Amino acid sequence: MNIQQKGIIKIIQAALTQSKQELPEGFNFEEAVLVGKRHQIASLLYYGAMNCGIPQGNPLMQELFNYTCKGILVSEQQLYAINKIFSSFDEKHIEYMPLKGTLLKKMYPKHEMRLMGDADILIKTEQYEDIKAVMQELGYKEHIESDHEFIWSKQNVCIELHKRLIPSYNKDYYEYYGDGWKLAKLNDNGTTRYKMTSEDEMIYLFTHFAKHYRSAGIGIRHIIDLWVYRLNNSELDEIYIEKELKKLKLYDFYINIINTLEVWFGNFQEDAKTDLITTHIFNSGVYGTHEATVLSDAYRDSKSVGSANNVRIKKFLNLVFLPYKFMAEKYTILKKIPILLPLMWVIRAINVVLFKKKTIQSKVNDFETANTQKVNDFGQALNFVGLDFNFEE
Repeated sequence: MNIQQKGIIKIIQAALTQSKQELPEGFNFEEAVLVGKRHQIASLLYYGAMNCGIPQGNPLMQELFNYTCKGILVSEQQLYAINKIFSSFDEKHIEYMPLKGTLLKKMYPKHEMRLMGDADILIKTEQYEDIKAVMQELGYKEHIESDHEFIWSKQNVCIELHKRLIPSYNKDYYEYYGDGWKLAKLNDNGTTRYKMTSEDEMIYLFTHFAKHYRSAGIGIRHIIDLWVYRLNNSELDEIYIEKELKKLKLYDFYINIINTLEVWFGNFQEDAKTDLITTHIFNSGVYGTHEATVLSDAYRDSKSVGSANNVRIKKFLNLVFLPYKFMAEKYTILKKIPILLPLMWVIRAINVVLFKKKTIQSKVNDFETANTQKVNDFGQALNFVGLDFNFEE
C-alpha cells in the first residue's frame, strides 16, 4: 500500500472505531478528500479526520462537513421512506425481505457514514400488482424493469424491488441462489418481513461484492460493509460460510478479502494479493470503471469463444449484423417480412455511419481497450486473487 492508501484507511478506521489514529508522514489530505468524494465516503472521512485531530478550521473539513450535512438529510429521508414502505407492505400482507444497504446502514456508528444510492428489497413477483398499488399510493414513480428488479423513485429515494437476489446473467451465482426465497426466514414479530440468517446474509453480501469486483470493479464503501457486518456479527458460523462459499467457488477470494481487511484494520502484513486487491478497489471508484467493464466482458466471453481476438471479431460482427430479434424491435416490418433482414442491415449500417459517429468512436475505443494482452492480464489478475467466471455454456 502507498502512503495515501494507508492514510485514508487510518481515517476510516478512526471513524468506525471512534478513536484517534496516527496518519502517516507525507499523507496528503486534499488528495484524500478527492478519493472520498469519488467513493462516496465523505462523511466517513469527516468523522475520521475529526478523531485524528485535523482542525475544523481546515477549509477541506468545511467541505466534508457540507457533504456530511447533506448525507444526514438524505439518510433520514431514506430511512423514513423505507419504514413507510415496510409498514404498508405489512398492512397489505405483502411479503418482503430488506437487503444490503437497508440493513447495513444501521450497523455504522452514524447512519450518514453509509450513504445509500438506493434501497434494495426482495419481493415476490406474484404479488407485484399489489405492490404497484402500494408504491403508487405512497407517491412513487415506476421506472424501468431490469433482469432482476423493478425500479421506483420519489425525490431523494430510489427503491429497487428485486425479483431475484442475483441477476440471471450472472449464471454461476444465480444457479446457487435462484430467486433467493429459499434462504428467507419469516420474522417472528407479526410482520410479513423476512430475513436471512446472519451467515447467509454474509455470504450474499460477499457474493454481491465478488460479482461487482470481477465485472466493473467495486469501491471502498463496499469492502468496508464487509468489515462492519463482521464486527456486528462476531459469532458467525465460519464452517458453514466456508462450505457454502466453496459451492460458489468463492472461498479462496473470501480468504484474500478477509486478509486484505486485516491488513487495513488489523495487524496482518501486506502481500502481493492484498496489495493488488487494495489497488483495484481504490482505482475502481464507487461503482467501478468503464475500462474494467469492457475488459471483464471480453474476458468472460473469451472463455466461451476461445480467445480475446475471437471476442473482438464476434463483437464487430454483432455490431454490424445485429441479431434478428433486436432488428425486428427496431424495424417492425421484419416481423411480417423476415426475408428483408439483409436489406435492413444495410439500412441500419448507413444510418449508423451518417448519424451515430460518436457511437462508432465509442465502440472503436472499446475494441482498442479489449486487446489480447489487456484481456489476458485482466483474467490473470482475477485468477490470482481467487476469482473467475464459472459459467456453464
